Amino acid sequence: MSDWRTLEIYSTFLKVTGELEIVRPDRVSDAVNRFGEYLQLRRGRAEPISVSHPLLSRSEPMMAVAKAATSLICPVDDGTDGNPALWREKMATPAVINTQAFSMIGDVHLEPRHSLRDHLERFPGDFIPISNISALWITSMSAETHTVQRSFALLNPAAMLTFAVR
Repeated sequence: MSDWRTLEIYSTFLKVTGELEIVRPDRVSDAVNRFGEYLQLRRGRAEPISVSHPLLSRSEPMMAVAKAATSLICPVDDGTDGNPALWREKMATPAVINTQAFSMIGDVHLEPRHSLRDHLERFPGDFIPISNISALWITSMSAETHTVQRSFALLNPAAMLTFAVR
């Protein structure tokens, strides 16, 4: 049995919106961190983050998204995610993170007694779960900005430039 979750996927200048199939009891993070270089989205659409640029594409029935090119993956809804009985204990740790496109604050979820740096070194390709995220798009040279505020998101560690734990 599976569910379809609507995601917003951000790169440096584009936002892709579409639905990702989540096989129960998996969570969004399980589906994203699964082996493979691409995510298959249903009803995918790419659009610029900047509102001053025109829409780039119409909705596509199926779309592949390169995980390596993404910065941030945000579920649009706050739906239930997986089976809580299968979750490992994690500690929410406040952090400030800068990527090539976003400056953000939020709570990264780490195993007890492990730092963010430990996590990055132990799981180099795994997207990092962040809750209570507030991100500001900073690539525009004009006064235009774009904010992303979500209760949950996944961050591509390859997109990280700096981080500081508070």
